[in-house]
Amino acid sequence: MICRVCKRELDSPVCSFCGEDNSDYIKNHAEQGAAQSEQIMTETTPQTPERVRKYKIDYKKLAGLIVALVLIVAAIVIVARWFSSSGDEPAIKSQGLFSSDMLAVCANGEWGYISATDPSGFAVEPQFRTVTEFNGDIAFVYIGGKYAIINKQGSLLTEPRYDSFGSVSANGLIAIEEDGKWGYINADASYAITPKFSTAAPFASGDVAAVSINGAYGYISDDGEYTIAPQYDMALEFTDDGLAAIKTDGKWGYIDKEGSAVIEPRFEEAYSFDGGLATVKIHGDYGIINTKGEIVIEPQFDAYFSFTDADTALVSVGSRYGIIGKDGAYTITPRFTDLGSFGSSDLTYAARGDGKYGFVDASGSFVIEPQFEAALGFAHGLAPVKSEGLWGYISPDGSFVIDPRFTSASAFYEEGYAIATDALGKTIIIDTKGNNILNAEMNLSAVMSK
Repeated sequence: MICRVCKRELDSPVCSFCGEDNSDYIKNHAEQGAAQSEQIMTETTPQTPERVRKYKIDYKKLAGLIVALVLIVAAIVIVARWFSSSGDEPAIKSQGLFSSDMLAVCANGEWGYISATDPSGFAVEPQFRTVTEFNGDIAFVYIGGKYAIINKQGSLLTEPRYDSFGSVSANGLIAIEEDGKWGYINADASYAITPKFSTAAPFASGDVAAVSINGAYGYISDDGEYTIAPQYDMALEFTDDGLAAIKTDGKWGYIDKEGSAVIEPRFEEAYSFDGGLATVKIHGDYGIINTKGEIVIEPQFDAYFSFTDADTALVSVGSRYGIIGKDGAYTITPRFTDLGSFGSSDLTYAARGDGKYGFVDASGSFVIEPQFEAALGFAHGLAPVKSEGLWGYISPDGSFVIDPRFTSASAFYEEGYAIATDALGKTIIIDTKGNNILNAEMNLSAVMSK
C-alpha cells in the first residue's frame, strides 16, 4: 500500500517519508484483499496491503472509525496535491519478493506466511486478518483490536497491545503507538523510549528521528532527548546529505542537524535530498535544487519526480510523459500517454495515444511495436504484457516466452519469481518458465507484494 498523503511505498502504517499514520486507512481497506492484490499485480506502483483478523464486530467503534475516516479523507483531499507523485514512477529495480525469507499470503480470508526455502506449505498457518511483512525476525499481527509481535514460528512475543507501529530503524528501534502516544521499542519489545509523542518517524541513519507533540515537529536522539525542539509545521527525515526538509509558516526549506536553516523556507513543497539533489515546487511547477539551494533544473514539470538511484527521471508535462537527464535535457521528449523507467533494462514500456503498449529504447524509438493492452517493465529478461484480456511474458525481441493465460501478473522479483492469477482465480507464484512453485493444493487469494 502507498501513503495516502505523499503516495510513497509503505513498509508499515507510519510513512517513513512524511510521518503520516495510515493505520485507519489500511484497516478500512482490509476487506479488499483479493481485489487489491490483483491491482498490485497489474500496476507499476508497488504496494503493501495489510489485513485484520476476524473478531466480533463492535458496530459502535466501526461507526466512529467511519466518521473519523471521512474527516481524514476530507483533509487529505486538500493536502494530497502538495505531495502528489502522479506520473513519477521509481526506476525499475530488482526487488525481493520474500521479506526475511518469509512471504505473507492470504487463504480463506486469513493471513499467514510461507518460507522461501520451502514454499510447498505454510511456515505460519493462516490465522490472522492483518499481518505485516517481516522486519528481520519479527512481524506485527492484529488480534482483537491491537497489534502483537510474532516470530518466524508464529509464536507471540508480546500480547496484543499496540495501536499502530512504524518500520524498523537503522539502529533497530521500532516506533510504536500505545494509548494514542508514540514511542520506541527494541527488537525484544522492551521500551527504548517510553511513548509520549503525537507522531514518531524512524531513526534516519540510526541517529535522529522526527517526532511531533501537539502539532509541532522536532527531532530526538535515540535516548529520547530533543536534539531540535518541536517548532515546525512538518519535518522529514535527515538524509546522508545531512539536511532535512522542514515546513514553517506555510513554506518549505532545509535545516542541518543543529537546527540551523541551510536553505531558507521559500518552496511550496520540498522533498528529501538524495545524492545532493532534491525536488522542490515553485509557482506550481517541480524542479531540482542542490544542497546550496541553487536551482539546477528549472521548475517546469507538472508532477513530482526524482533521480533516486538513477541518472534519469520520468517527468510529465500536461498529460504526456518523457525522460530527462541530470542536466535537465530531454532524452525522451514528453509524447507518451504512459511511460516506464529503464532501471537496468535497455527497454521500457510506452503507450501512444491509441492506448496500445509497446517497448522503446533510450532514444524513445519503438523496438517492440505498440500492440498490447497493458505492459510492465523487464526483469530477468521478461516483461509482463496483456493481450486479448490475458497476461503473459515476452522476451526483448517481442516473442512470448510464457503464453498469455493469467488474469493478472506482476513483473519478476529478484529471486526470479512473479505473482500471477490463474484461470481459476487462484493466486500463484511462478518461475521464469511459468511454473507454479507452490503446492498445487494451496488455495491463495492474495500475496503481500512490494
